[in-house]
Amino acid sequence: MKEKRIYSYPFVIICLILCTALFTACSSSKKINKDYIYFKNGTDTVAVPQKEAIIQPGDQLSLQVYSQTLNQEQAAIFNIPASANNQAQGYQVSSAGNIEIPVIGSIKAAGLTKDQLQASLIQKLANYVKDPTVIIRFLQFNINVLGEVRSPGTQKFQADRVTIIDAISAAGDLTDYGKREDILVIREENGKKIYYQIDLRKKDFFESPAYVLQPNDIVYVSPNKNKLKNLSVDSESQRKTGLFLTITSVLVSVGTLIITALK
Repeated sequence: MKEKRIYSYPFVIICLILCTALFTACSSSKKINKDYIYFKNGTDTVAVPQKEAIIQPGDQLSLQVYSQTLNQEQAAIFNIPASANNQAQGYQVSSAGNIEIPVIGSIKAAGLTKDQLQASLIQKLANYVKDPTVIIRFLQFNINVLGEVRSPGTQKFQADRVTIIDAISAAGDLTDYGKREDILVIREENGKKIYYQIDLRKKDFFESPAYVLQPNDIVYVSPNKNKLKNLSVDSESQRKTGLFLTITSVLVSVGTLIITALK
């Protein structure tokens, strides 16, 4: 006669718990994999805006003035020398939107692109420098990246063109709790705050006016519902639940050992 094997009640409970945990993990994994994919709506070509950065009050600009002749001394007064530690010095855009140039005086800069400011400066420099040319670049291109990124804070770039992908990459990418479909870009234009919403899952965000960032833009990554759910959990209740599960697990294990020993 074959021996009939009887499974203990605690053993069945443990199996059910393990199966439930495994099923939950698999379900969560499928959801995460689906929601975390970037640019997932095809591979068609999209137009990327080539908008230039607009100079804002508070920006630090490097201006290098040259003459297209052999006589460079006439341009020297307009070039700020490097500091003692060899760091480039620049012209600060005032709160009124102007920069102060030696001899020439106050020049409007805020609200202009680099090319527009260059044209304005060349026109005024022509009275003091023969065949002048001007090279302008941003000394500080700062983007504030906040919310669900791995390294939030001010990201500094040594470039004149920064995209939202550059900013997110510099911040270490989104955390597991970041909403790929709800990224907010906050920009100040003409004294007003403008808000752009970006969905990284759709490649048409490349066409957004916020794809190419402006100096001092704010990029905010919203938390997903899992993060909000974790924040809403009462810590004391969570501690008591964990303690209860631990005690239950110990009792089940002890019961299993006792039943096994009595067989």
